[in-house]
Amino acid sequence: MSVSELVGRVVKIFITGKDPRSLRTVELDNWTGVAIAGQPEFFKKALEAEVLARSCVYLLIKSGAEDDLPEIYVGESDDFSQRYTSGKFPIEFDTFLIFTSKDDNLTRAHVKWLEERLWSILRGNSGKVIVANANKPTSSNLPRADIATMQTYLGNMIYVLEALGYDLFSVQERTAVSPSKPSDVVVVEPPEIALTLFATLPKRPNDRAYLRYAEGAYTLATGSKINMKATDSLPANVRKLRDQLLQDGGLAQRHDYLELTRDIPFSKPSPASALVKGRSSTGYIDWARESDGVPLGVVLGITAGASPTD
Repeated sequence: MSVSELVGRVVKIFITGKDPRSLRTVELDNWTGVAIAGQPEFFKKALEAEVLARSCVYLLIKSGAEDDLPEIYVGESDDFSQRYTSGKFPIEFDTFLIFTSKDDNLTRAHVKWLEERLWSILRGNSGKVIVANANKPTSSNLPRADIATMQTYLGNMIYVLEALGYDLFSVQERTAVSPSKPSDVVVVEPPEIALTLFATLPKRPNDRAYLRYAEGAYTLATGSKINMKATDSLPANVRKLRDQLLQDGGLAQRHDYLELTRDIPFSKPSPASALVKGRSSTGYIDWARESDGVPLGVVLGITAGASPTD
């Protein structure tokens, strides 16, 4: 038998109330986990959910502008219904996501392990997100069987987050728990676009940074030149990324520019070009195809013809 269709998974979203922005319960096929998500105005209602009296791991997310990065706080609790009754939150946020289990098998030790792993993964994807809690959470020592179970739980968390539109993870992390494809099914997937792009430093056309685009992901390449100066228009979280890279050696100072010492993944092209140019940037204009200088937006059919700017 040959079926030309994609193999996938079922994500169920239940909205409580008439407002589609209201509290949402998210479930994934063949998973005992559950996520509760919503905007700040629905947070108190979320605390009433019986399932949140169990151990949970959670994210508070503050979205970024088009050329900025989102900011995330990662936490855990053994009884989330009592966590923020005072309303004092570690960061301002526009979305919360709380992950727990529909049974009682998720313990405090489990969620502490999940918190540390999720924190470490997100910190490693520094071009996609700024993690608000700078100190690494304390993990827990789990038996090997529990670690295997929690690795599956974590993979399903990542799957749900990506399905909800949060591009926070690498391609490998994103596809780690995708179901295997049956041997009698032929999967026809659309061809992927692969591009090598460049951007120049302000008023220095010979100094370039390089961005790779493949499988829907952007990667700022090692060796890319970065503007020594940062203007006041540089988005706040890109500035935090820049400072972080300077501190941990991700950016090395050269004679009159900075140089990237490792690949940095990005969800969008604009934060990457903002980092390169040291100012606010429109990545679809400021990145151009290396082979012919055509702006990225034109290549992707997003914008009309334009020339990359300084």
